[in-house]
Amino acid sequence: MRGSFLRAAAAMAVAASWPAIAAAPQAPTAAQLMALAFPGWSDAARLQPLTLPETAAHGVYAGWQAGANRALAEPMLVLRSDASHLTLVAGLVPAGADGRSAAAHLTPMALAAYQFEQHGGAWTLAARQGVFALRGFSGAAKVAAVALSNRHQGLAVEYGSCWQGYCGTWMTLYEVEQDKVRREPLVELALSGINVNSALDCGRRLQPLIKPPPQDTALHEDAEGAPPGSHDCYAIESSWSIGYTHGHTHGQPGDLAIHYHGAISRAEAHAAAPVAVDQRQVLRYDSGRYRAVSGFNPVPPI
Repeated sequence: MRGSFLRAAAAMAVAASWPAIAAAPQAPTAAQLMALAFPGWSDAARLQPLTLPETAAHGVYAGWQAGANRALAEPMLVLRSDASHLTLVAGLVPAGADGRSAAAHLTPMALAAYQFEQHGGAWTLAARQGVFALRGFSGAAKVAAVALSNRHQGLAVEYGSCWQGYCGTWMTLYEVEQDKVRREPLVELALSGINVNSALDCGRRLQPLIKPPPQDTALHEDAEGAPPGSHDCYAIESSWSIGYTHGHTHGQPGDLAIHYHGAISRAEAHAAAPVAVDQRQVLRYDSGRYRAVSGFNPVPPI
């Protein structure tokens, strides 16, 4: 699995200072906004108190608990709504008693939003939305700004991991408004899946469409006796984009198109050549959600 899916995105430069300093010709930096949202924060002092609301803490997450937490905070992204409004998205991971990351494999990154306004040439903290999502593995996720239309901004969160030779990546897309990031995602979907290292025969079965990766023999000890007809083998990746063709003139978010490519060898056809995957799925915005209108997602569930 490519490491880029597991690394947090670098902080983007944008706008302000504490408590209210006249804005410079250029926008304030993400680090300056972090100091507004988290008093005392600096790159060398990232440990901060964090309250995780019950609404964000549904389910069981290693390392997090509803209520008070200690966390390591870093800036992920700054979004500009208009000339006088900014949103800072911070990423946080739970910290142990020693002040270091306590993230385990199943620990998601906490994503929190803070809104800023410019008044009289100075930037001030306008609202603390706080944690709006828990996403990722090992306390890591990749965050990127996405233009949904000429009037709508989005936030894409990509994350991935592996379990006993089964690897996958996922994407969750959020809509960003001037005063908040909407907690209910526009869509959650699998972007890739590969299980070449889950069984000894998968590398062979996917040739020649997929070049087999180096195998970890220790990983396959439990899978050596698995007959080929007991499991599928697959290696599927994708790319995605949002186009403005549909609904653009009305300012509605454009269609989300995902192109999946790769190969799959079904258990019932394990002796045959693998089947190439070349699938395009299109999802359309409708009442606050993206819904499939054509194609399908060929990534098997993990």
